[in-house]
Amino acid sequence: MDLLLRYEQQSALVNKRVLYQTLAQAREGEKINFIIFSCLASKKDKEELVMDFFKTAFFYGGTKKVSRKFKRTTAIIQELRDLGAPSEVTLILPNTEPARTWGWQTPLDELTLACEIMAEEAEVSGLFTGSWRVKLWSEIETSYGGEWSFQRALDWARGSGPHQFKVREQINCLAKFSERYHFPLGLKETALRQVAAYAFEGVVLGAQLPSAILLQSENPYSEKDPLYNCLRDKNSPLPIIHPFLI
Repeated sequence: MDLLLRYEQQSALVNKRVLYQTLAQAREGEKINFIIFSCLASKKDKEELVMDFFKTAFFYGGTKKVSRKFKRTTAIIQELRDLGAPSEVTLILPNTEPARTWGWQTPLDELTLACEIMAEEAEVSGLFTGSWRVKLWSEIETSYGGEWSFQRALDWARGSGPHQFKVREQINCLAKFSERYHFPLGLKETALRQVAAYAFEGVVLGAQLPSAILLQSENPYSEKDPLYNCLRDKNSPLPIIHPFLI
C-alpha cells in the first residue's frame, strides 16, 4: 500500500479503505491484479481505427517507442516483485467503444478483428513479460451474466437525476477532442453513451474482476473516476489509483 501511494499523483481521490481491502484480498490470492484501459486511436474525421497497438492511448509515446505510462507501470510491477508481491496487468482494448459510444456505423465484428490483430501485435512485440495480458472489452463483458446491460445503462443515463451533471461534464470534455475524433451522433448523445458505458463497465468489472485495481490513465481524473461508480454499491466503489502525471 505504501508503495502504490508513493507513486500516486492524486492522493485526494484515492479511497484508501477500499484500496487496502482490495490489496488484502489480492494478497490472499497471491497476486495483485491491475487493469488499464488503452483507448483506441482513429484517423481524423474518419470512422477508421489506426491499426497500431502502440498508438493506443496508454502506450503512445510520440517519437519514443513506448509511453512514460508504460515505463512507470513496469517499474511498479518490478518494485512489487522485489517486495515478494507478484502482480498482473490486464490491458483492455475497448473494441465496443467506437460503435457503441462514438456512434460509428462500422460493424462490431470488424472492430473486434482489428483489436484482435493489435493484441497479437502486442504479444509478438517482445516488450511484455508474463505479468501482462491483453484482453478485449467484449471478452470481459460476454462472461458477465448480471442484470445490467449497456442498453439498460443507457436508459438510465437518459433519465433525470444527479448524473446529468456528469453528462454535462462529458460534453465539455468531448468538445476538446472534436477535431481529432469523429462523433457522428453529436456531443450530447455521445456524452450520454459515454456515461452509460463507464457506469456499465464499473458494474462488470466489479463482478468479473472483483479484486482488480484500476490504474487510471484517462483525465481529468476527478471526472472520470466517479463514472465507474454510478451503478455500483456506494460502499463498494471501484478501487482506483493514479500513478501517472496528467
